[in-house]
Amino acid sequence: MNLTSLELAKDRARIYKNYLQMEIDAKANINKLAFLDRGIEKSPYQQHIKNYPDYLKQKPDGLKVISSIPGPNNPLKLTPFPSVGELPQINSQALNFLHAEIKEACVCIGTFVDGKIQAQWLGKNALTNAEQWSATKIIALLNIVSQINSKYPDCDIDNCVVRDGNGQKHDFFFYDVAKDMINYASHIGSSNSLAAMFKRFDTRIGLEQWLKSATGNNDLIFRGDYGENPYLNNPKIFDYTKKQVLLNAAVNSTKQKNSVSAYDLTRLISMLGWHFHIEQRSRMKASQWNSLESIVRAMGYDTARYVDVAIKTLGMDSLITSPVIISKLGYGLSSIRGTLETVYVALVRFVDERPKAAGKPAKLRTLAMSLRAEKPVGGSSSVDRLAIELDARFCAEVTEILRRLFAEEF
Repeated sequence: MNLTSLELAKDRARIYKNYLQMEIDAKANINKLAFLDRGIEKSPYQQHIKNYPDYLKQKPDGLKVISSIPGPNNPLKLTPFPSVGELPQINSQALNFLHAEIKEACVCIGTFVDGKIQAQWLGKNALTNAEQWSATKIIALLNIVSQINSKYPDCDIDNCVVRDGNGQKHDFFFYDVAKDMINYASHIGSSNSLAAMFKRFDTRIGLEQWLKSATGNNDLIFRGDYGENPYLNNPKIFDYTKKQVLLNAAVNSTKQKNSVSAYDLTRLISMLGWHFHIEQRSRMKASQWNSLESIVRAMGYDTARYVDVAIKTLGMDSLITSPVIISKLGYGLSSIRGTLETVYVALVRFVDERPKAAGKPAKLRTLAMSLRAEKPVGGSSSVDRLAIELDARFCAEVTEILRRLFAEEF
């Protein structure tokens, strides 16, 4: 019997070993990992990024493409996407298959029912708040769109620039700054300094409250920065079309920490990616798609390519169409906890063409996920060895999540 790549991938120990070998072959180390730092340049999905907003608008037509529906024996229940600020019911056992190094995770599988997304929420310590490193950088971007569209519903943020209120630096288009923050290219500034600047458009308490009101997690803390001073201390968002300033920097206040859950990140990225297919009551406050889609395209450039590698490993790269992979990595060495940590939030969407070979409609599959993994530092292994082991493990776990999606095992 000729086993397919999908069936072979059930052997996670073998997958992990293969990934570890890829790290070694790439001479990876803590500063340059094979999957976290893979970059968009070699990604087969780079050419699709400009189409992501259109792909995300599409829904199954019920004839050529249908939605993947959980089987009758599936213990996970489909529920309407929750209203803003409402916590969903999360099945806390459904991700028990994840490796012990994955400390927290939240996966939300989307299924179209009567043209709207219904969801299955799966968790492993999904509501445990933790430092999510740079994965939280997307929060301020989404807050900016929400604030601007609250006052100017017709604003398209692609027409806006980030302007130095002190007149020292050039204007840069919002999209270009967001992309530079996400892909770590440092064409404009370092990712950390740009992220700190984007947090200047609301008070720390205001931004934290906005996040709480979106996800319903009232225990989170989001008052920290990213270890560097803001690229601009007094930034403004200026609209070239309207020829006016739409948003000014807020009053600065004392920094604290960032401690949010895997669920919070999954909820936000699902609200972004599924904006068109959830009820108005579930959408991010005031946010309009013509501005949100700018963030979608920027997030296509994340340097972490775990999903790319997983799809190829599963032998599915030539069997899917209309792909969307938007994501944001987080990574750091915590001196306080004595751990090396990786975070990844992603939304994946594609049409699985395999059923067509049997004369059946293709299936649209989509999920949002956030995972945080850690490894204790110390002992006999070098920090470089720990880093490549963690990166290979993380990629193996993302591969297993996608394998179950393709195999309809959720």
